[in-house]
Amino acid sequence: MILCSKKIISSISLPLLLCTGIANAASVEDFSRHAQYHNVKISPDGKHLAALATVDGAKRLVFLETDTYKVTYSLNANSKNQAADYYWVNNERVVIQVEQMRGALEKPINMGEIYGLNYDGSKKRMIFGYRSKEGGADGGFLIDKLADDPKHVLIHKRLLSRRSDALTSVVKLNIYNGKEREVKRSPMPSSRFLIDGNGQPRFATGVDKNFKTKMFYSKGKGEPWQAFGKDIAGDFNPIAFAQDNNSIYALKSEDGKPQGLYKYNLGTNEETLLYQSDIADPTRVITSGLNDVYGVRVDEDYPKYIYIDESVKDAQLHKALYQAFKGDSITITSKTDDGEKIIVHVSGDRNPGAFYLFNTKTMKTKHIFNARPWIKANEMAASEPFRIKTKDGLVLNGYLTLPNGKDKNLPTVVLPHGGPQARDYWGYHPQVQMLANAGYAVIQVNFRGSTGYGKTFEEAGFHKWGTKIQDDIILAANYAVQQGISDKNRLCLMGTSFGGYSALQSAIREPELFKCAIGIAGVYDLPMLYNEGDIKTLQWGDAFLDKVLGTDVAVQKLQSPVHHVDKLKAAIFIIHGEDDERAPIEHAEALKASLEAINYPFEWLVKDKEGHGFYNEDNILESNQKILSFLDKHIGS
Repeated sequence: MILCSKKIISSISLPLLLCTGIANAASVEDFSRHAQYHNVKISPDGKHLAALATVDGAKRLVFLETDTYKVTYSLNANSKNQAADYYWVNNERVVIQVEQMRGALEKPINMGEIYGLNYDGSKKRMIFGYRSKEGGADGGFLIDKLADDPKHVLIHKRLLSRRSDALTSVVKLNIYNGKEREVKRSPMPSSRFLIDGNGQPRFATGVDKNFKTKMFYSKGKGEPWQAFGKDIAGDFNPIAFAQDNNSIYALKSEDGKPQGLYKYNLGTNEETLLYQSDIADPTRVITSGLNDVYGVRVDEDYPKYIYIDESVKDAQLHKALYQAFKGDSITITSKTDDGEKIIVHVSGDRNPGAFYLFNTKTMKTKHIFNARPWIKANEMAASEPFRIKTKDGLVLNGYLTLPNGKDKNLPTVVLPHGGPQARDYWGYHPQVQMLANAGYAVIQVNFRGSTGYGKTFEEAGFHKWGTKIQDDIILAANYAVQQGISDKNRLCLMGTSFGGYSALQSAIREPELFKCAIGIAGVYDLPMLYNEGDIKTLQWGDAFLDKVLGTDVAVQKLQSPVHHVDKLKAAIFIIHGEDDERAPIEHAEALKASLEAINYPFEWLVKDKEGHGFYNEDNILESNQKILSFLDKHIGS
């Protein structure tokens, strides 16, 4: 039981910020809850804070006075709407991206509606979207707060249709009355924009039906779009304008290597390499304002921060915070216009996140609240990076999380990530901590095909979903056995999405190695991806699948678990959402039918109203309880 109850929180008073989450040892219930606090930001003048808090299962936006924590207003969520994210636009007003609970789905959906209100609750209005006064079928997504214009923001306006050929546009939106004016229309469908310091869209990037990236550039206001990048070697991704508006910061790579951070002069075409890792792409750039890039975060193993110019005050401040919090991840969520007060989010492998108010003049830090106040960081398990080398010479990065006080001959869960074009990072993961808390070692490996390590590494997984990628996962399992960490007779696989596919496929590929496999929201029939699910609805969906899977249907079937269940020896548990659009329930049903056809035993948990992974806390809890029971039955001590 936790001492900070939902009843106290729901009163929206001072205890909302003072609850520290004094608790007994963490339970499966603790790992099955959504975060209590999601974000906090300070107003430009520093007088008010805004915070997103989960109350009664929905996110509520609360405004407080910075000095006293007195609540000035609480925007209550309801059964249909809640805040997704929010932004201070001036000293009094915030705009919110609205999430909707639509139809029977448990997880809310962002339909591009934008809501505006003041910190005292006045002047509330839906300023964009189909339920606004203007209405329409478009969604709007904020892309620039226009620092010098306190009454307007820039939004990316687009039709909410995956197959639409309509062009998108940048629109200047009045945050009080919802009036809009188009600034610039995109040169191709589904473009994303890069805005300069004057609020002008200068780059537009999109993906065509052949899954080819195209880039366009405009010299400024009133200037037409023109093709860009044909004379630039390698992949090139503009990410921010410099203060002079004549140069940009860009991520660029050549010959499939990890991306480097460059500064590129648009007038002379000169480029300067600012930083490049031999192993990993930059995770994100760090800025002190809209266009002031002063560093990058890179996740080779642990996160580290590279400061391009340490003479910059914000770089010095960030470095001091990183050192003060002993290597945890640091994000400055917002700061006042004068730079005196900033909000810092800190998180790590054992720390699920905490928010602090830092005064740059007094150099004092004030704790505001913890994202998951019921979790005790000192009771969580540490995640340690490792590296292994494949037979064909690739270096794989991964993370080992061991139960506290144990490091030998452990029951082990191999946890491949989704995607496969994604990657695991060092940090707090509720599922990983739940497993470690229950006594299991956890292996996460960034197998070939993962993003974040350069195009060569990513493309090494193309056409090899069921072969080389699985060999990398199996290699990580064997590594842990060879190190004496994992008991070779107590190995299990578990994953979500592509991880669910991998759990079944690796169990098929190495039937003697794994005692059980848990597939969550998995795809099990690769040719089915062309006919079921939301990938096929994208204009480039078929071209993407051809690129990553190859076009030989016979090879796709060879790499599809649904066609090879006769090779299984592991115990199987299938978990799926009935309304999953990415990996439709047809995948789970096809796997179920194949297992039943050979009378192969399995466990089954399907929940209606759930999509790609469970969202309802009761469903998450039930799933986690059954996962732990299943593991205990097959590999537990």
